[in-house]
Amino acid sequence: MTPDTRRGFAVVALLTALITTATACGGSEPGPARTRDTTTTDTNTDTDTDSTASAPAPTGEDLGKIFPGTDSDSGTASTVALPRAQLDEPAGGTMELSNDQQVPLTVQPLRATSESGDLSIVKDGCSGVTLQPQQTCSVQVSHTAQEAGTWTGTVIAPTAEGPMFSVTLTGEAVEAATETATGSPTPEPTETSETPETSETPEESESPTPEPGLT
Repeated sequence: MTPDTRRGFAVVALLTALITTATACGGSEPGPARTRDTTTTDTNTDTDTDSTASAPAPTGEDLGKIFPGTDSDSGTASTVALPRAQLDEPAGGTMELSNDQQVPLTVQPLRATSESGDLSIVKDGCSGVTLQPQQTCSVQVSHTAQEAGTWTGTVIAPTAEGPMFSVTLTGEAVEAATETATGSPTPEPTETSETPETSETPEESESPTPEPGLT
């Protein structure tokens, strides 16, 4: 092999090595990196709620405030008149027990009595409650009468400390008014005109048949 030939092979080998190195180092250009979609869909978390509150139970008449007595025997007995009601229909109202003492008062179970009819405590917000000075609690009472006339009842609320709340209730029951139904008068039957008599058909007059003539 001549020196020129060897030199040619060396050049070819060098070029091949350079091309291979360039190919290995170059590589392909990186494509755009994929981005992660972080967009979130808004969700409505508001929920419609029914905010309608139930109507409170009727409390009847406001019977005012009741104050305690100075000892457990008497108390400042107040007299409260309940509205007039019909028989077997309740009459009542709400009163407040107010502590006008300088010390706390713990209210004991209430007692309600009546000389006639049914006197009851419908809603008791005082039994077992300790009233601080100037604090109040509410009691709702109801009376149902079975007899007409006036009636008298008593509600007593003793306290653990001695003073007692006491109130006398009075009222009147009346009979339900009876409504007399006035009916409309029954209309009299109208007279119908008499049917005219039919005229009699005249009888046919019989004409005598002439006898045949004698010949």
